Amino acid sequence: MLLDISLYATRVVLTVFIILGTIGNILNLIIFTRPKHSRSSCILYFIAASIDNILVIYTSLLFRLLSNGYSYNITISDFVCKLRMYLSYVFLAVSPYFFILACFDRYCSSSVSVRRRSWCNNKIAKRLIIAALILAFILYLHMAIFIQMNRSGTSISCSTAPGVYTFFYRIFYLVIYCLLPPAFMGVLCILTLINIREQARRIKPALVSGNNNLRRIDRQMMRMLFLQVLTQLLCILPHAVINIVALFINTNSTIYNFFSQILYLPLYVSYTTSFYVFTLSSRIYRKELMKIIWFWKRRQPENEQNIAKIATGTTTRKQQNTKTNRQER
Repeated sequence: MLLDISLYATRVVLTVFIILGTIGNILNLIIFTRPKHSRSSCILYFIAASIDNILVIYTSLLFRLLSNGYSYNITISDFVCKLRMYLSYVFLAVSPYFFILACFDRYCSSSVSVRRRSWCNNKIAKRLIIAALILAFILYLHMAIFIQMNRSGTSISCSTAPGVYTFFYRIFYLVIYCLLPPAFMGVLCILTLINIREQARRIKPALVSGNNNLRRIDRQMMRMLFLQVLTQLLCILPHAVINIVALFINTNSTIYNFFSQILYLPLYVSYTTSFYVFTLSSRIYRKELMKIIWFWKRRQPENEQNIAKIATGTTTRKQQNTKTNRQER
């Protein structure tokens, strides 16, 4: 009974996540790549996270839906098993670290120190994004070595072999993925709030009003970032708890498998709902979305008019050619 509930929950929830996540992350990319936002280094981290979220949806979430929801496994060899698990976990891991970098960018941007604010530029942001990717590929390299394809009757799974590495893997996953990102995000968010309060005391009202538009955009961006961080904290916490419990109980029991399947689903929330979090939290983001929708609606009548003009021009030319031919006869 419990396994049937987890099966149907997996099918429904992951299918909804795939649809909403694909639409949302594509809209994120459209909005973030508009020329208006190209000046902000923080936006580059959002773009990198949105691209990574799409990769997570189609390398991890889709495969989990097929294997856990429909018992369809595409693993045809040990090499495919290792490669799929390695890439899936790298993409899962790197998105939270992009948001850590975004938090770090906002911390530096809100600092009264000129040296710290100098870290907020596109050149450094691109370097840090590449460094985060390289670090993730190196940190998770052991999975490409020790993860293996296991057969149990007719079922095939990619997992660790029982022993020392299984214990190491659980501790590694708990620390690197479940504990460190929320801790870094939380600390940086607190430090950013402290910087903002310090700035509010130092900056004169005249200067504040003179740079009001830029400060409004910064506040909106910080609000978007803080809510995304809060979403990640709430989604990672349940899986972190079940991962700790797994160190002390029998992981082959039905109750553990049920809770493991159910509590794994919230992990994908932060990868598929960032667009909706940003839309709810930022008025500027909503305005940018409405501009895109308005532009798309305006383009439709223009395209129809152009098609009509082309069709009218073609008909006119045909009539003129017919008239000319009659005159020649």
